[in-house]
Amino acid sequence: MRLATLLTATALTAVASSLRFTNANFYNITPGVPFNITWADASGPVTLSLYKGATTALLEDIGTIADRLSGTNYVWTPNATLLRDIYNIHYTDSSGAEINSFQFELVLAPTTAAATATSTSAKASSTTQYTATWIWPTYV
Repeated sequence: MRLATLLTATALTAVASSLRFTNANFYNITPGVPFNITWADASGPVTLSLYKGATTALLEDIGTIADRLSGTNYVWTPNATLLRDIYNIHYTDSSGAEINSFQFELVLAPTTAAATATSTSAKASSTTQYTATWIWPTYV
């Protein structure tokens, strides 16, 4: 009887947590530029992790973005050293509920160099821009 009560309580706890992300705008995520990650209905603090890979079976844990977050959002500035690849953000709350964001692709797209001439010398400058392409989550 005690085991049945414990299992029922555990099942109800799992159902009670309906952690979900609330922003579906996972395009134009640019390294070095702040991005607002939002969620709702977490049971306790949330941990955000960055994963790399195109399929669930091949996901690689890149690292923790932030942990023990008690609000419903976190402003994340992706590291400028992130390479072109497909990523997703993994959310976990204190009940153990886990979800993944939409997948997104960081794309390195260097701009062309612009030349500026002066009376004594010519200077060239180049900037690098990143673009993100939004991709639906895949489950394997």
